[in-house]
Amino acid sequence: MKARIFWILLILATPFVSAQEPVYVCPMHSEVTQHEPGQCPICGMDLVLKSSRENNGEHASQHDEMGHVQHSPVTTPLFEVDEQQQRALGVATSTATRRALQPNLSVQGQVRWAENEQLHIHPRAKGWIEQLYVDVEGAYVKKGEPLYQIYAPDLVVAQDDYLQLLNSLQQVGDEQKQANFKQRGRTRLKLLGMTDEQIMRLERTQETRYTVDYFAPQAGYVTALNIKEGMYIMPEQSVMTLSGEQALWLMLDIPPRYADQVKVGQMVHISSHAVQGHWMGKIAYIYPDLDPVTQTLTARVPLQADSDTLAVGSWLNAHIELPQLEATIVIPVSSLIQVGEQNRVVVKTSANEFSVRAVTTGSVVGDHIQILSGLTAGDEVVTNGQFMLDSEASLQGLLPESSSTRPMMQHQHGGMHD
Repeated sequence: MKARIFWILLILATPFVSAQEPVYVCPMHSEVTQHEPGQCPICGMDLVLKSSRENNGEHASQHDEMGHVQHSPVTTPLFEVDEQQQRALGVATSTATRRALQPNLSVQGQVRWAENEQLHIHPRAKGWIEQLYVDVEGAYVKKGEPLYQIYAPDLVVAQDDYLQLLNSLQQVGDEQKQANFKQRGRTRLKLLGMTDEQIMRLERTQETRYTVDYFAPQAGYVTALNIKEGMYIMPEQSVMTLSGEQALWLMLDIPPRYADQVKVGQMVHISSHAVQGHWMGKIAYIYPDLDPVTQTLTARVPLQADSDTLAVGSWLNAHIELPQLEATIVIPVSSLIQVGEQNRVVVKTSANEFSVRAVTTGSVVGDHIQILSGLTAGDEVVTNGQFMLDSEASLQGLLPESSSTRPMMQHQHGGMHD
């Protein structure tokens, strides 16, 4: 009988003995606990002993079915830190506010010639380049300046035919027919590349020119030069390209994850480390295909600047004004404590009282972050010293449960280059 009573008492006493076993916890990672001294496998800090009062409180909070109070997964009981300790820790706070954040995406872009202002020059007749007046890529030419001189047999024949036509006009019916024949001859010469001045000189001198100059149809820079003196050229060949001096594009590299936020018409603020100044423009077009090298989308912004100010090929900084976010609770990013799968903050509830709350986060814009749940407007969040206060709450077993809140996918806006 005595032996049976002994074993019953031993079985009943076992839970209470195990409950009194020492528990060591990491001050920074409350999920790391063990029953003997050691070091945290995450940060390497020495584990500290929890008091028996804290262990008992922890068990009580986990067994609400037995009639005990369970800690809320979002908020925790208060703990006290007197003013002297707060000064020693350098505790600082900021007020949570409800407002809409205006994000901007920081990217880089390269200056390029505007393709719609580029003129590709082709010869109108096949022949040989006798003289090249513009022989350097990058040279600037004015409208009407000579580009090259060509010997084209078809052009020689067309001049001879035109002179024969002029000499035989008197044999062609009335004046209207004569004018029609003359216009057809002039049109043929113009289509072969001769100017009105060259045709008038032909009419005046009555002499065929075996070499003919070709002139620049617009002012601009020679951005492609594909010929040399003596080369044989044909109409399907582009011999050079002229780009307008004030026709520039900024081609922005957009990370694909922002494809649903970057839109045509959004304002872009542009600056350069090399050139002093600030430029603005709007996104005119977003190319649908990813760049095979950078794996980014390309957005085109026309620039109101000339190539003397912004060199073609240079890289500029650009800030895109993204759509305004929905109004939510906003706090400084510096107040956020990220541990494992949980985000939390330390809230100052009175002069000497604090609590730790789990929060659900949204987008990061500059130095602020959206809080979707866990805080209300007017809450005082700790922005300096919060990690020491969080450690104190961990030692007292007053942290929210780690499985309560998972952070949302966060987007960084502004102040970052992707």
